[in-house]
Amino acid sequence: MTGDWTRVRGMMRPMLWQVVFDSLAPVFLAIVVGALLRRLRFLPESFFGGLNQLAFWVCLPCMLFMEISRCRLPVGAAHDVSLLLVFATAPALLVTWLLMRLLRVVPFSRGAFLQGGVRGNLAYVGIPVIAYALPQASGLAALAMAPVIPFYNVLCVLLLSAYSLNHGGLWQRCRVALISIITNPLIIACVLGLVAFAWRITLPSAVGKTLDMFGKAGLPTALLALGASLTFERVRGHFMVATVSSLVRVLVGPLVGWWLAARFGLAGDMRTMALLFLACPTAVASFVVADQMGADKDLAGAIVVLSTLYAFPVMAVVLMLTAA
Repeated sequence: MTGDWTRVRGMMRPMLWQVVFDSLAPVFLAIVVGALLRRLRFLPESFFGGLNQLAFWVCLPCMLFMEISRCRLPVGAAHDVSLLLVFATAPALLVTWLLMRLLRVVPFSRGAFLQGGVRGNLAYVGIPVIAYALPQASGLAALAMAPVIPFYNVLCVLLLSAYSLNHGGLWQRCRVALISIITNPLIIACVLGLVAFAWRITLPSAVGKTLDMFGKAGLPTALLALGASLTFERVRGHFMVATVSSLVRVLVGPLVGWWLAARFGLAGDMRTMALLFLACPTAVASFVVADQMGADKDLAGAIVVLSTLYAFPVMAVVLMLTAA
Protein backbone atom coordinates (compact mmCIF):
# COMPACT_ATOMS: atom_id res chain seq x y z
CA MET A 1 0.00 0.00 0.00
CA THR A 2 2.80 2.37 0.89
CA GLY A 3 4.50 1.59 -2.41
CA ASP A 4 1.30 2.41 -4.34
CA TRP A 5 0.97 5.78 -2.58
CA THR A 6 4.63 6.56 -3.30
CA ARG A 7 4.08 5.85 -7.01
CA VAL A 8 0.97 8.07 -7.06
CA ARG A 9 2.86 10.94 -5.43
CA GLY A 10 5.71 10.44 -7.89
CA MET A 11 3.25 10.78 -10.77
CA MET A 12 1.53 13.83 -9.28
CA ARG A 13 4.71 15.83 -8.67
CA PRO A 14 5.61 16.33 -12.37
CA MET A 15 1.96 17.21 -13.06
CA LEU A 16 2.04 19.76 -10.25
CA TRP A 17 5.19 21.39 -11.61
CA GLN A 18 3.52 21.51 -15.02
CA VAL A 19 0.52 23.34 -13.58
CA VAL A 20 2.76 25.87 -11.82
CA PHE A 21 4.87 26.40 -14.93
CA ASP A 22 1.86 26.74 -17.24
CA SER A 23 0.28 29.28 -14.87
CA LEU A 24 3.29 31.55 -14.34
CA ALA A 25 5.43 31.17 -17.46
CA PRO A 26 3.05 32.96 -19.90
CA VAL A 27 2.78 35.98 -17.58
CA PHE A 28 6.51 36.12 -16.86
CA LEU A 29 7.51 35.65 -20.50
CA ALA A 30 5.12 38.37 -21.68
CA ILE A 31 6.74 40.77 -19.18
CA VAL A 32 10.20 39.73 -20.42
CA VAL A 33 9.16 40.33 -24.04
CA GLY A 34 7.98 43.82 -23.12
CA ALA A 35 11.30 44.56 -21.41
CA LEU A 36 13.30 43.21 -24.38
CA LEU A 37 11.29 45.16 -26.95
CA ARG A 38 12.10 48.39 -25.16
CA ARG A 39 15.72 47.43 -24.44
CA LEU A 40 16.36 46.52 -28.09
CA ARG A 41 14.59 49.69 -29.29
CA PHE A 42 12.42 47.52 -31.51
CA LEU A 43 9.74 50.20 -31.39
CA PRO A 44 9.84 53.95 -30.69
CA GLU A 45 10.00 54.93 -27.02
CA SER A 46 6.66 56.71 -27.35
CA PHE A 47 5.01 53.40 -28.33
CA PHE A 48 5.38 51.92 -24.85
CA GLY A 49 3.82 54.93 -23.17
CA GLY A 50 0.93 54.66 -25.59
CA LEU A 51 0.66 50.93 -24.97
CA ASN A 52 0.36 51.52 -21.24
CA GLN A 53 -2.32 54.15 -21.87
CA LEU A 54 -4.21 51.70 -24.10
CA ALA A 55 -4.04 48.97 -21.47
CA PHE A 56 -4.98 51.28 -18.59
CA TRP A 57 -7.76 53.28 -20.23
CA VAL A 58 -9.30 50.82 -22.70
CA CYS A 59 -8.34 47.14 -22.65
CA LEU A 60 -8.13 46.34 -18.92
CA PRO A 61 -11.31 48.28 -18.06
CA CYS A 62 -13.18 46.39 -20.79
CA MET A 63 -11.85 43.08 -19.49
CA LEU A 64 -12.74 43.84 -15.86
CA PHE A 65 -16.22 45.07 -16.75
CA MET A 66 -17.01 41.99 -18.83
CA GLU A 67 -15.57 39.52 -16.30
CA ILE A 68 -17.50 41.06 -13.40
CA SER A 69 -20.79 41.73 -15.19
CA ARG A 70 -21.15 38.24 -16.65
CA CYS A 71 -20.00 36.31 -13.60
CA ARG A 72 -22.68 33.76 -12.71
CA LEU A 73 -20.81 31.82 -10.03
CA PRO A 74 -21.72 32.03 -6.31
CA VAL A 75 -20.20 35.32 -5.11
CA GLY A 76 -20.03 34.79 -1.34
CA ALA A 77 -16.45 33.52 -1.54
CA ALA A 78 -15.42 36.56 -3.64
CA HIS A 79 -16.64 38.79 -0.81
CA ASP A 80 -14.54 36.80 1.65
CA VAL A 81 -11.48 37.10 -0.57
CA SER A 82 -11.94 40.90 -0.69
CA LEU A 83 -12.19 41.10 3.10
CA LEU A 84 -9.13 38.89 3.52
CA LEU A 85 -7.08 41.16 1.24
CA VAL A 86 -8.14 44.21 3.21
CA PHE A 87 -7.48 42.64 6.62
CA ALA A 88 -4.08 41.31 5.51
CA THR A 89 -3.00 44.87 4.73
CA ALA A 90 -2.82 45.92 8.40
CA PRO A 91 -0.10 43.43 9.48
CA ALA A 92 1.87 44.14 6.29
CA LEU A 93 1.68 47.87 6.96
CA LEU A 94 2.77 47.39 10.56
CA VAL A 95 5.78 45.27 9.53
CA THR A 96 6.71 47.81 6.84
CA TRP A 97 6.49 50.67 9.36
CA LEU A 98 8.67 48.83 11.91
CA LEU A 99 11.30 48.07 9.26
CA MET A 100 11.16 51.68 8.09
CA ARG A 101 12.03 52.79 11.62
CA LEU A 102 14.70 50.12 12.00
CA LEU A 103 16.39 51.08 8.72
CA ARG A 104 16.01 54.78 9.50
CA VAL A 105 14.56 55.54 6.10
CA VAL A 106 14.83 59.27 5.42
CA PRO A 107 11.53 61.19 5.74
CA PHE A 108 11.35 61.94 2.01
CA SER A 109 11.35 58.21 1.17
CA ARG A 110 9.05 56.94 3.90
CA GLY A 111 5.78 57.30 2.01
CA ALA A 112 7.12 55.40 -1.00
CA PHE A 113 8.61 52.73 1.29
CA LEU A 114 5.30 52.16 3.11
CA GLN A 115 3.26 52.19 -0.09
CA GLY A 116 5.58 49.64 -1.66
CA GLY A 117 4.95 47.18 1.13
CA VAL A 118 1.16 47.17 0.86
CA ARG A 119 -0.05 48.13 -2.63
CA GLY A 120 -0.36 45.09 -4.89
CA ASN A 121 -0.45 44.98 -8.67
CA LEU A 122 -3.73 43.06 -8.77
CA ALA A 123 -4.85 44.04 -12.26
CA TYR A 124 -1.59 43.79 -14.23
CA VAL A 125 -0.19 40.66 -12.53
CA GLY A 126 -2.80 39.11 -10.23
CA ILE A 127 -5.59 38.75 -12.78
CA PRO A 128 -3.33 37.28 -15.54
CA VAL A 129 -1.79 34.70 -13.18
CA ILE A 130 -5.19 33.69 -11.83
CA ALA A 131 -6.61 33.54 -15.36
CA TYR A 132 -4.04 30.85 -16.21
CA ALA A 133 -3.96 29.10 -12.82
CA LEU A 134 -7.72 29.16 -12.14
CA PRO A 135 -9.46 29.84 -15.47
CA GLN A 136 -12.83 28.77 -14.09
CA ALA A 137 -12.60 31.43 -11.35
CA SER A 138 -11.34 34.44 -13.33
CA GLY A 139 -14.73 36.15 -13.07
CA LEU A 140 -14.76 35.74 -9.30
CA ALA A 141 -11.20 37.08 -9.18
CA ALA A 142 -12.27 40.29 -10.93
CA LEU A 143 -15.27 40.51 -8.61
CA ALA A 144 -13.07 40.05 -5.53
CA MET A 145 -10.61 42.66 -6.76
CA ALA A 146 -13.25 45.33 -7.43
CA PRO A 147 -13.54 46.81 -3.90
CA VAL A 148 -9.83 46.34 -3.11
CA ILE A 149 -8.50 48.70 -5.82
CA PRO A 150 -10.23 51.80 -4.32
CA PHE A 151 -9.08 50.71 -0.84
CA TYR A 152 -5.44 50.51 -1.97
CA ASN A 153 -5.68 53.89 -3.69
CA VAL A 154 -7.15 55.73 -0.70
CA LEU A 155 -4.73 54.10 1.76
CA CYS A 156 -1.69 55.01 -0.34
CA VAL A 157 -2.87 58.60 -0.78
CA LEU A 158 -3.00 58.89 3.02
CA LEU A 159 0.44 57.29 3.44
CA LEU A 160 2.07 59.48 0.82
CA SER A 161 0.37 62.61 2.14
CA ALA A 162 1.69 61.97 5.65
CA TYR A 163 5.32 61.97 4.48
CA SER A 164 5.18 64.14 1.37
CA LEU A 165 7.51 67.15 1.18
CA ASN A 166 5.40 68.79 -1.50
CA HIS A 167 4.94 72.44 -0.62
CA GLY A 168 1.30 72.36 -1.58
CA GLY A 169 -1.10 72.05 1.33
CA LEU A 170 -2.35 68.68 2.50
CA TRP A 171 -5.82 69.35 1.10
CA GLN A 172 -4.37 70.40 -2.26
CA ARG A 173 -2.25 67.23 -2.50
CA CYS A 174 -5.14 65.00 -1.42
CA ARG A 175 -7.48 66.74 -3.85
CA VAL A 176 -5.20 66.00 -6.81
CA ALA A 177 -4.78 62.38 -5.73
CA LEU A 178 -8.48 61.85 -4.99
CA ILE A 179 -9.44 63.20 -8.41
CA SER A 180 -7.09 60.62 -9.93
CA ILE A 181 -8.86 57.93 -7.88
CA ILE A 182 -12.33 59.02 -8.94
CA THR A 183 -11.30 59.13 -12.59
CA ASN A 184 -9.33 55.85 -12.43
CA PRO A 185 -10.71 53.75 -15.33
CA LEU A 186 -10.07 50.47 -13.49
CA ILE A 187 -12.16 51.64 -10.55
CA ILE A 188 -14.89 52.97 -12.84
CA ALA A 189 -14.95 49.67 -14.77
CA CYS A 190 -15.22 47.69 -11.52
CA VAL A 191 -18.09 49.86 -10.26
CA LEU A 192 -19.99 49.63 -13.55
CA GLY A 193 -19.34 45.89 -13.66
CA LEU A 194 -20.74 45.49 -10.15
CA VAL A 195 -23.85 47.49 -11.13
CA ALA A 196 -24.37 45.34 -14.24
CA PHE A 197 -23.76 42.19 -12.18
CA ALA A 198 -26.17 43.19 -9.39
CA TRP A 199 -28.97 44.24 -11.75
CA ARG A 200 -28.30 41.47 -14.29
CA ILE A 201 -27.97 44.05 -17.08
CA THR A 202 -27.56 42.49 -20.52
CA LEU A 203 -25.74 44.60 -23.10
CA PRO A 204 -26.74 44.69 -26.78
CA SER A 205 -24.89 41.96 -28.65
CA ALA A 206 -22.79 44.37 -30.73
CA VAL A 207 -21.70 46.34 -27.65
CA GLY A 208 -20.88 43.20 -25.68
CA LYS A 209 -18.81 41.74 -28.53
CA THR A 210 -16.90 45.02 -28.94
CA LEU A 211 -16.08 45.24 -25.22
CA ASP A 212 -15.14 41.58 -25.20
CA MET A 213 -12.81 42.09 -28.18
CA PHE A 214 -10.93 44.90 -26.43
CA GLY A 215 -11.03 43.00 -23.15
CA LYS A 216 -9.22 40.03 -24.69
CA ALA A 217 -6.35 42.40 -25.48
CA GLY A 218 -6.20 43.47 -21.82
CA LEU A 219 -3.74 40.85 -20.57
CA PRO A 220 -1.14 41.04 -23.37
CA THR A 221 -1.13 44.85 -23.53
CA ALA A 222 -0.89 45.18 -19.74
CA LEU A 223 1.95 42.66 -19.44
CA LEU A 224 3.94 44.12 -22.33
CA ALA A 225 3.52 47.61 -20.88
CA LEU A 226 4.58 46.37 -17.44
CA GLY A 227 7.70 44.75 -18.88
CA ALA A 228 8.62 47.91 -20.78
CA SER A 229 8.36 49.94 -17.56
CA LEU A 230 10.85 47.74 -15.67
CA THR A 231 14.20 49.46 -16.11
CA PHE A 232 17.04 48.53 -13.76
CA GLU A 233 18.34 52.10 -13.86
CA ARG A 234 15.64 52.87 -11.29
CA VAL A 235 17.19 50.43 -8.80
CA ARG A 236 20.54 52.21 -8.58
CA GLY A 237 21.11 53.70 -5.14
CA HIS A 238 17.94 52.14 -3.71
CA PHE A 239 18.64 48.41 -3.81
CA MET A 240 18.68 47.57 -0.08
CA VAL A 241 15.74 49.74 0.98
CA ALA A 242 13.70 48.74 -2.09
CA THR A 243 14.44 45.06 -1.47
CA VAL A 244 13.13 45.23 2.10
CA SER A 245 9.88 46.91 1.05
CA SER A 246 9.52 44.48 -1.88
CA LEU A 247 9.99 41.41 0.30
CA VAL A 248 7.39 42.65 2.77
CA ARG A 249 4.98 43.03 -0.15
CA VAL A 250 5.44 39.52 -1.58
CA LEU A 251 6.11 37.55 1.64
CA VAL A 252 4.20 39.03 4.59
CA GLY A 253 0.87 39.18 2.75
CA PRO A 254 0.78 35.49 1.79
CA LEU A 255 1.93 34.41 5.27
CA VAL A 256 -0.77 36.46 6.96
CA GLY A 257 -3.26 35.40 4.29
CA TRP A 258 -2.60 31.72 4.94
CA TRP A 259 -3.55 32.21 8.59
CA LEU A 260 -6.56 34.41 7.75
CA ALA A 261 -7.83 31.94 5.15
CA ALA A 262 -8.34 29.36 7.88
CA ARG A 263 -10.25 31.91 9.98
CA PHE A 264 -12.40 32.95 7.01
CA GLY A 265 -13.03 29.34 6.05
CA LEU A 266 -11.47 29.82 2.62
CA ALA A 267 -10.15 26.70 0.95
CA GLY A 268 -9.47 25.34 -2.51
CA ASP A 269 -9.49 27.80 -5.40
CA MET A 270 -10.61 30.74 -3.26
CA ARG A 271 -7.66 30.34 -0.90
CA THR A 272 -5.28 30.02 -3.86
CA MET A 273 -6.78 33.15 -5.40
CA ALA A 274 -6.40 35.18 -2.21
CA LEU A 275 -2.78 34.10 -1.70
CA LEU A 276 -1.87 34.84 -5.32
CA PHE A 277 -3.33 38.34 -4.98
CA LEU A 278 -1.34 38.84 -1.76
CA ALA A 279 1.88 37.68 -3.46
CA CYS A 280 1.51 40.21 -6.27
CA PRO A 281 4.33 42.73 -6.74
CA THR A 282 3.92 46.41 -5.99
CA ALA A 283 1.62 48.23 -8.41
CA VAL A 284 3.18 50.22 -11.25
CA ALA A 285 0.74 53.01 -10.41
CA SER A 286 2.59 53.56 -7.12
CA PHE A 287 5.39 55.24 -9.12
CA VAL A 288 2.93 57.65 -10.75
CA VAL A 289 1.12 58.46 -7.51
CA ALA A 290 4.41 59.01 -5.64
CA ASP A 291 5.40 61.53 -8.32
CA GLN A 292 2.03 63.30 -8.07
CA MET A 293 2.21 63.46 -4.29
CA GLY A 294 5.77 64.81 -4.09
CA ALA A 295 7.19 61.58 -2.64
CA ASP A 296 10.31 59.60 -3.59
CA LYS A 297 9.37 58.39 -7.07
CA ASP A 298 12.81 56.85 -7.67
CA LEU A 299 12.45 54.56 -4.67
CA ALA A 300 8.88 53.75 -5.74
CA GLY A 301 10.14 52.75 -9.19
CA ALA A 302 12.89 50.58 -7.70
CA ILE A 303 10.34 48.77 -5.52
CA VAL A 304 8.17 48.05 -8.56
CA VAL A 305 11.11 46.50 -10.42
CA LEU A 306 12.43 44.37 -7.55
CA SER A 307 9.06 43.23 -6.23
CA THR A 308 8.13 42.02 -9.73
CA LEU A 309 11.27 39.86 -9.80
CA TYR A 310 10.68 38.51 -6.28
CA ALA A 311 6.95 37.86 -6.74
CA PHE A 312 7.13 35.01 -9.26
CA PRO A 313 9.10 32.55 -7.08
CA VAL A 314 6.68 33.26 -4.22
CA MET A 315 3.69 32.69 -6.51
CA ALA A 316 5.22 29.38 -7.60
CA VAL A 317 5.49 28.31 -3.95
CA VAL A 318 1.89 29.39 -3.34
CA LEU A 319 0.68 27.26 -6.24
CA MET A 320 2.77 24.31 -5.13
CA LEU A 321 1.46 24.44 -1.55
CA THR A 322 -2.20 25.07 -2.36
CA ALA A 323 -2.34 22.52 -5.17
CA ALA A 324 -0.58 19.79 -3.19
